[in-house]
Amino acid sequence: MYKALLFTASLLVSGVAVANDSACQFDIKFSSLPKVNSQTVNASPTVKVDIKQYLATKVVKRTKIASNVVCQHLTGHAYTGSEQEWAGFIDNGIKGLLQSGVTDVQFTKVGTNEAVYNGELANIEYIFTGDNGGNKQVIHNLALLDKKNNQVITISVSGNERVSDEIKSEYTKLVNSFSL
Repeated sequence: MYKALLFTASLLVSGVAVANDSACQFDIKFSSLPKVNSQTVNASPTVKVDIKQYLATKVVKRTKIASNVVCQHLTGHAYTGSEQEWAGFIDNGIKGLLQSGVTDVQFTKVGTNEAVYNGELANIEYIFTGDNGGNKQVIHNLALLDKKNNQVITISVSGNERVSDEIKSEYTKLVNSFSL
């Protein structure tokens, strides 16, 4: 069985996740019950990031597919949605993959006509590919900026390239189930 590459930005039959605290309030429907992790990172004496992660996996054709949703709620500073901020976000994702041992990392920005998400939040939809010790990975990603609640929500689905169609299908289902 191939190990799925799990990507975190910057850094049962059906499962429905609902974040209920003051931050990270959204609904999303997973194919299996997700594990939930939370942490707070103090970026400076006046800025903190509350991070909530939902991670669900399933096996398709003896290959693990991971669905990873991360909410980063910022306190003490505001997300701007600037081009520079988005570039830094993507750069941090690439650095994270490289630091975890992934080689030959490729970034592809998804065009407007091919994008799965059609909601109103500022967003960037993109695909990473890379080699994790001979395990060629495909990671479909959507980063959403919710300025009203000062949070970024990242939806990622990853797995071995031999189940690329199933990864894309799972990603599409997850994105289409998302709502604030």
